[in-house]
Amino acid sequence: MKFRLSVLVPYAVAGAVILAVLLLVVWFFMRIPIAGTTLAMDWITIRPGVDHWDLSYGKDSLLRLTPWSAVLLLPLGQLPLLAGWGIVAFLTLIVLMVCVPREENSGGKWMAGVFAAAFSFLALRTMADGNVEFLTLAGLILLEAGLLRKNPVVFALGILLTISKVQETWILALFLPLVAGREWGPRRWLVTAAALALVIVPAILWRGREWLSAVFSIQDRGSIMDSSLLAAAQRMGGTIGSAFLLWMILILATVAVGVLFVRGYSREALGFFTAASLLLAPYAAGNNALIVYAIAVIPLLLWRRWEGALLAVLFNLPYLLLPFPDLNYRYSASYWTLILLLAWLLLALRLRKIRKAPNPAEGAAGL
Repeated sequence: MKFRLSVLVPYAVAGAVILAVLLLVVWFFMRIPIAGTTLAMDWITIRPGVDHWDLSYGKDSLLRLTPWSAVLLLPLGQLPLLAGWGIVAFLTLIVLMVCVPREENSGGKWMAGVFAAAFSFLALRTMADGNVEFLTLAGLILLEAGLLRKNPVVFALGILLTISKVQETWILALFLPLVAGREWGPRRWLVTAAALALVIVPAILWRGREWLSAVFSIQDRGSIMDSSLLAAAQRMGGTIGSAFLLWMILILATVAVGVLFVRGYSREALGFFTAASLLLAPYAAGNNALIVYAIAVIPLLLWRRWEGALLAVLFNLPYLLLPFPDLNYRYSASYWTLILLLAWLLLALRLRKIRKAPNPAEGAAGL
């Protein structure tokens, strides 16, 4: 009994601390005056879609998540608006912490990575807006854990959450066989496929039609808020034809890089394919770039790669535009398009370098 208590006590203490922090965060967010501001604007539009213990993909809701991911938000939809917003922010912080690679005897480096992730411009913007990027990030973490531990069920759970917002990871989903590598044999793929079907088929039969209708009716597509390549190219004066030509060049280059240089899991591969997914999607918001920053830029920064340092600076440069809201509104989406393009290019070069001189330690997440 003493042995069991000695094992359980640390977990009990950790659980109590996490619960206390959660309550403190919720208490703080419930006291923020949001009337007349843009605070919680994403959560305000998502919450009606998960209210009354049911999913609603309609005019009163801007819910676009896959049905199997959206159901995870149902409990939050029953809470007061600001309480749900606080929990979304808390979960974002937790997932960002877990996302930072951790190696043995590197507690200081890990803390620095957590600070760089949690206090980044995109992280604070995402929490202020009440967006649910934590679902996609949690999926990438589980996907990574499934690959490293060769667990097809965890891998399948990771895939399900990773595609919560299809526009963020659709190319990554297509290239999963290359990311998984040759060691992920037919038996593991069979178990993965079975686990996916067990969740996806009932969910699609239940709410698939409404979800697809909502995804294909995004009103902000092509707007000043759209950071996709097609929207940015036309916004900068290009014709539809020239924008589509750039789109074709980028997707062909992405396929070439994937086929030539990706032979297994790495954080660079995850970041490269997510950056490509956002650039080539019909619509992508600037905040979605948090996925690339957390999954690829922070690890590169901790591994002391110059690409990580450069991208970390550029990802946080919008802090300087906070005193100029009009300028930020006009050019923010185009700025994130350029940053995603640069991230795509630098990560492609990193994949080429890894392919020539692989170092598995760089791709490990310490899970």
